[in-house]
Amino acid sequence: MRMRTSCQVIRVFAIVALAMPVGLGSVQAQEKSLVPGQAKIERQVTIDLAEVGLAGQSTAVRVTIAPGIVTEDHTHAGRTSVLVVVEGALTEVRGAIKKQYRPGDVIAVAEGVTHHAENYGSTPIVYVEINTSAKKP
Repeated sequence: MRMRTSCQVIRVFAIVALAMPVGLGSVQAQEKSLVPGQAKIERQVTIDLAEVGLAGQSTAVRVTIAPGIVTEDHTHAGRTSVLVVVEGALTEVRGAIKKQYRPGDVIAVAEGVTHHAENYGSTPIVYVEINTSAKKP
């Protein structure tokens, strides 16, 4: 019993030792300098919500952010958005809070939220953004 426990402890230390360089690499990657730039935005489709008895529209765009780019802070005014990451690692920044998203992750951005995107990777970030806005009387 004692020998098995020692082997398990050694395995845990080995796993931690192997994982450490990977963790340090991701921290160093986030320290890489970024340059200000713009995302490429391609409108895909716009739907008039009157089709379902609502006043407003929903628009889907494909957004691409090149490697090494940081976009400007912007505020979602009069719209709420859902982003679906398709490719790359998106770092989203809201004030002092940074979160990283990978392909398949879904992000909600409410009306009034200010944020920006950062691409520390070596490949473009691609995501689909669906913006919904209501017509106000």
